[in-house]
Amino acid sequence: MDLSMAGENSSLTPALLRLIEVIDDENSVLRRQEIVSHAAYTDRKNQALRELMAAQRRHPATAPGSGLQPLLCKLSEALEDNCRLLKLHIAAVGEISDVIVGSLRDAESDGTYSRGVPRRR
Repeated sequence: MDLSMAGENSSLTPALLRLIEVIDDENSVLRRQEIVSHAAYTDRKNQALRELMAAQRRHPATAPGSGLQPLLCKLSEALEDNCRLLKLHIAAVGEISDVIVGSLRDAESDGTYSRGVPRRR
């Protein structure tokens, strides 16, 4: 379905399309496990959300039959996917951090004050 035609009579359409585009872009990056600044995506999502809220304030009475339903469904799907992918990313970052912290502790400790078996030199 061509989402650019959905809700074509609504002033919310460009803002919704922009928000969907930003979220889909971040989802693609997360799927490819690319190393990027997620702060930039947060900024872009916040900007798109501000645009959407401004458009909604300009035209608060958007009729239910305005054709926005396909866009709203697409946005909902993209957000659910984004949430799932970000949770996976955060869990992976946590695991990597745990490994690094453990390695640093092991490297700093000579076993003098540990309760475990002393290391042989």
